[in-house]
Amino acid sequence: EDWCPWNFYRTSGDVRASFESILSNLATVTEFAEAGLSKPGCWAYPDMLEVGCEHGPGGDSDPGLTIEETRTHFGAWSIVSSPLTLSHDVNNDTVMDQIWPIIANPEAIAVNQAWAGHSGSPFSSSGATTLRSFKDAEGKVQTVKTADSQYFYKPMKEDGSEVAVLLINQMDDDSQDLTLNFSDVPGLSCSTCSVRCIWGRKDLGDYTDSFTFEGVAAHDSAFLMITSAEAAY
Repeated sequence: EDWCPWNFYRTSGDVRASFESILSNLATVTEFAEAGLSKPGCWAYPDMLEVGCEHGPGGDSDPGLTIEETRTHFGAWSIVSSPLTLSHDVNNDTVMDQIWPIIANPEAIAVNQAWAGHSGSPFSSSGATTLRSFKDAEGKVQTVKTADSQYFYKPMKEDGSEVAVLLINQMDDDSQDLTLNFSDVPGLSCSTCSVRCIWGRKDLGDYTDSFTFEGVAAHDSAFLMITSAEAAY
């Protein structure tokens, strides 16, 4: 692309190491994904990863992320095909040991690197709407509207037989049981589907019509691979 000489383009202002800032920046890629403007050679980029960044240069604007928020941040950037640019201190062994299972998860990275015609975007949200505030890189107060939960998808195969989904619990204090109705996932071709947990790197079984991931903690996420199980029957 003549207008995309570096293979990616920024969709947002500078991200901060706060959950609210991450949700705000994440939302900026949606219009580009849905317009087909995030694709091989020209990716929508909502700024660098804040995983492992504790109390960054923004002071109160950079409170740092919990391990639950770190999972959601990395999973979200992965499922929308964002370049995965690390910005933490890689010489800090304590931080590296804490986040390594997340940033080195080969299944999450595989989702990020896949291309089957769509770069990944939200398809469902539910629950009460909350107006969150945070400080941007210039110290100005910004706001972002979020629902109690938000679901993202990214096709892994063009025939719809395999789709990655990220189910985010955006509530501040409460865990949630997050239910995925297979018919709601754009392009998914199965009603009887195999479910695999990407974070846990384990198969969860075959399910018909829907699957519920129980007890997703506040600000945490379930990262799943949904694959057609119908060919086995």
